[in-house]
Amino acid sequence: MIEINSFLNTFDIVVLAAGKGSRMQSGTLSKPMHLLNGITLIEYLLLNLPLKNFNNKIAVVSSEYENIKSKINNIDNEFAYVVQNNPKGTGDALSRSLKNLKSKYVVVVNSDVPLITQSTYLNLMKNHENNNLTLSFIQDNLSDSIPGDLGIVTKSNDGRIKSVKEKSRSHFESESENTNQFNVGVYCFDVQWLRKIIGNLSTHSNGEKYITDLIEMSYKQGLNLDAYYPKYSDESIGINDNYELSFANNIARHRKNKQLMMKGVIIVDPLSTYIDYNSDVEKGTVIYPGTHIKGNSIIGKNCNIGPNAEVYDSIVGNNSIVNHSVIKKSKLGKKVHIGPFSHIRQFSDIRNDVFIGTNVEIKNSIINSKTKLGHYCYIGDSVIGELVNIGAGTVTCNYDGDKKHKTNIKSKAFIGSGTMIVAPITIDEGAKIGAGSVLTEDVQKNSLVYGVPAKKIKDLS
Repeated sequence: MIEINSFLNTFDIVVLAAGKGSRMQSGTLSKPMHLLNGITLIEYLLLNLPLKNFNNKIAVVSSEYENIKSKINNIDNEFAYVVQNNPKGTGDALSRSLKNLKSKYVVVVNSDVPLITQSTYLNLMKNHENNNLTLSFIQDNLSDSIPGDLGIVTKSNDGRIKSVKEKSRSHFESESENTNQFNVGVYCFDVQWLRKIIGNLSTHSNGEKYITDLIEMSYKQGLNLDAYYPKYSDESIGINDNYELSFANNIARHRKNKQLMMKGVIIVDPLSTYIDYNSDVEKGTVIYPGTHIKGNSIIGKNCNIGPNAEVYDSIVGNNSIVNHSVIKKSKLGKKVHIGPFSHIRQFSDIRNDVFIGTNVEIKNSIINSKTKLGHYCYIGDSVIGELVNIGAGTVTCNYDGDKKHKTNIKSKAFIGSGTMIVAPITIDEGAKIGAGSVLTEDVQKNSLVYGVPAKKIKDLS
């Protein structure tokens, strides 16, 4: 176990997040803002960094950095920002951050390698500090399981790390000095040495300066450098295009599913189940194939979710069922049954023991406890009381072509199948509405109404 305090005031961190990601072909969306397991690449990276171990935190960003800044600040508001107005490579980005460094060592990480785990960072730092290294970096073995063109590590005849060549794996077999290792994109430097040497970085034909050139420079100086392997090979994937992003998403999704299964969640088919980083599922819940749990969703204990369900930014209470249905920005209480093929739209509040049948749509409504909705209902902009029974095919007609209007159905009311409820309207407690009625006026307590338009038939009290 690595003690957090052992590194405090020893390491700074520089996050390189100025890349435009032109190979992503995503228009104005920068690479760090692409989504990985439901959060941005920059957020995923920061959440896996041991941020408490860094005395000083710097992010190198482009001139259009406000969106990235907001994401970083949501996780850690102690970052300082260095703007790289005219990006000229990783070496140029690092040189711009030097004035902000205060500690003996600095960790430098590219924002497009978000899968590195916290334990790998800590072990890299421990190895660097204990061996008093000038430079160290994370490397991994070339493998068909890791996509992309990668910087190849070269070694001298005596086995010392010599350089990193910005060449693809296609050059691996053609050049004898190449090894089967590649550079991942995470480095540790002695800050004092870095200040002295970084001004000697040369500019390549593309107008850029590379951090990797520092490796060859340290080798030529005969300095103490080393490379460290990550704990797991799937940490090493860099993201430069949409294929690599998809690959990384599969890994992140597997990690999330494994985390949940280890605490008692049953995921029937992890390969077809997508649960975002910020969502959580409690033990005893069964997630069936084809289910997507997105955003900041929370699923309670002993629920059945799916198959083919989508829960987005919603809360689902204990012992609930969501079958082939969509829940968006809503709250479900305990023992709620939804679907199949129903849609609970934004700002709905479904209380305990509510039953919602097949092909029901609910929007911006409160459904109180022990109420039942038959199939093919539409309930919009409504407040439904407790123990209400709403028959199949009932529709709240809440939009008059100009404005939305409220429907209020109070406790123990009974709405017959195929009823049209024209809002604004109140149906009082214990009222009963005959099947096929069209309601255009308020209904009194404990009264029976029927017809088109509906008229009072009798008093039930």
